[in-house]
Amino acid sequence: MKCSKCGAEIKSGSVYCDSCGEAVQMVPDYNLLEDDFLVSILEEKKQEDARHAADIAQEEKPSEAPKKGFAALWSNKTTRMVLIGGLVAVAALIIGLVFYLTSYAHYVSKGKSYDAKDAYEAAVTYYEKAIAKNDTKVQAKILAADDYIRLADYDRAEELLLQVIANEPDNIDAYRSLILLYQTTEDYDALTYLQDSVTDPAIVALFEESLVTPPVFSESAGSFNDDISLELSCDVGTIYYTLDGSDPSKEDNGIRYQEPILLTEGTTTVKAVCQDGDKYSQVLSQKYKITYQTPDYPEVSPMDGSFTMPTTITINVPEGCEVYYTWDGSKPTTASTRYTGPIDVIEGNNILSVILVDKHGKTSDVLQCNYKYIPE
Repeated sequence: MKCSKCGAEIKSGSVYCDSCGEAVQMVPDYNLLEDDFLVSILEEKKQEDARHAADIAQEEKPSEAPKKGFAALWSNKTTRMVLIGGLVAVAALIIGLVFYLTSYAHYVSKGKSYDAKDAYEAAVTYYEKAIAKNDTKVQAKILAADDYIRLADYDRAEELLLQVIANEPDNIDAYRSLILLYQTTEDYDALTYLQDSVTDPAIVALFEESLVTPPVFSESAGSFNDDISLELSCDVGTIYYTLDGSDPSKEDNGIRYQEPILLTEGTTTVKAVCQDGDKYSQVLSQKYKITYQTPDYPEVSPMDGSFTMPTTITINVPEGCEVYYTWDGSKPTTASTRYTGPIDVIEGNNILSVILVDKHGKTSDVLQCNYKYIPE
């Protein structure tokens, strides 16, 4: 080792320089920068820093080749924002369209479009979808019920209309459709019950406007033993009736009522309806069974007896009836002697046989009376 002051060689282990007395400083005799390993490390670090700087420069350097098509549009910030906004708008439109196509309003609209074509089966399909979508709304229910009436599915129509009325007791459209339904099905008991249940003045007026009062029969249905003179009446309109059980409201069926109807022996079903313009009342039906009875004996006075003096016999003949008699004990008929006035009791012991024939041609049993006339 050499002295750092005078450069003289210093003996190994010495603390001071023998030439100048300077304290020895322990200085390595080689340069760290000359070490090959350290030099290689520094060189690699330098090269890495150079590559990093080149990469940064490349990213910041504008591209020399111009971009084309969508890439060119997308590279522009303003255009990119417009494109994104457009895509969002289209997505929103598609979502909105999907929601509308499955909405209550769309189903009702589709049903109406089919109604306009008289395609009622297709229409109710969409109305039912609307009802399934929102059961609390009434429009689809009323429209569907009207179509079900046209399709003769009266049970479903009634079900829907009663649901509407239960939720909206003042819904005139529902009542109007239900009145039509009961008139179509001739369910006048249900119609009467419905009418009696309303109190709203507008609904009451609807019934008065829609309905014609049915005719009134002077005789109730039942069994009778004599002819009936049946009278019909109504508040407004003209009465038509039938006696064969057919519907008097149908064309060419009804007989116009002008005078009392005479019902005779047998069973007769009388149906009657009132017509006021193009509207008909409920068709009322009454059944009458008439069975003529055998008339009673005629009233004879005196009935019998023994006489010594001339005597006459009188017979009471009811109006419309006739009496026939014989004196020989035979059964009288309409060919026998007809009673026209008092009969003289003939001399001897004789039997007077009498029958009464009523206005219907029915004959009573034979009445026999014994008279003994012996003059003094």
